[in-house]
Amino acid sequence: MTKEKLFNKLKNKGIFWSYSQDLTYEKAGERLFLEYLLKYGDFDDLIEVFKLYKKEEIKSIWEQTLKDDKRFIKLNLMLARLFFGMNVESSYFKEVKSARFEKLKMFAS
Repeated sequence: MTKEKLFNKLKNKGIFWSYSQDLTYEKAGERLFLEYLLKYGDFDDLIEVFKLYKKEEIKSIWEQTLKDDKRFIKLNLMLARLFFGMNVESSYFKEVKSARFEKLKMFAS
């Protein structure tokens, strides 16, 4: 499977629901594609993306966009253990500083 075919498969599942129907792989870019795939793709999609991209590329996007998001602790734990070979517990993600949470705190004060 190609990157574009995997993108279109996810698009047809409705994963990019908040974007225009005209969104293409080229317009979305790899960062958005990988972020949404990590968040909302199923297990088979995850297996497929690791065939198409280097683990370091995927891990970098994960660390930038998903790792500190407290809404995805269980998903982050699975990704860290199964795909990135990290020996961590869920408490690891509860202690990670969340940039999103810090921004919300700033707006609230």
